Amino acid sequence: MSGARQNLRQILSFILVGASSTGLYFLLLWALRGSISSTMLLTACCYGISMVYNYILQSWVTFRSGPPTRRSMSRFVVMHLGAMALNSLLMAGLVDGLRLPLYLTQVVVTLFISAMIFVVSKYWVYQPQPAAGA
Repeated sequence: MSGARQNLRQILSFILVGASSTGLYFLLLWALRGSISSTMLLTACCYGISMVYNYILQSWVTFRSGPPTRRSMSRFVVMHLGAMALNSLLMAGLVDGLRLPLYLTQVVVTLFISAMIFVVSKYWVYQPQPAAGA
């Protein structure tokens, strides 16, 4: 597959997997909103569950990285913990602090974080390891 075609496939796959992961996030956000009163805790919980789902599909479908490695899993976790913290802090500040609407605000924050995650995934999480002895 040509480089341009490979990149397009990767971007489209990332969007589809991300959309399904985001759908899961919003479903959980809706389902748990009455059970968890803290916006920060609610969004962190929903994000954590969707993060596991996302790793499985992104590593298998999008980046076709083969079996999970400690390196990719640990980098994925670090990336998503940072993204989860950023998501929770932005949501708490924007929803609780500025009184912006929960769902619309989450859509905007999700778009921003998704672009960041694609770049970090492509160039850091799933970056091929140098061959031994190279």
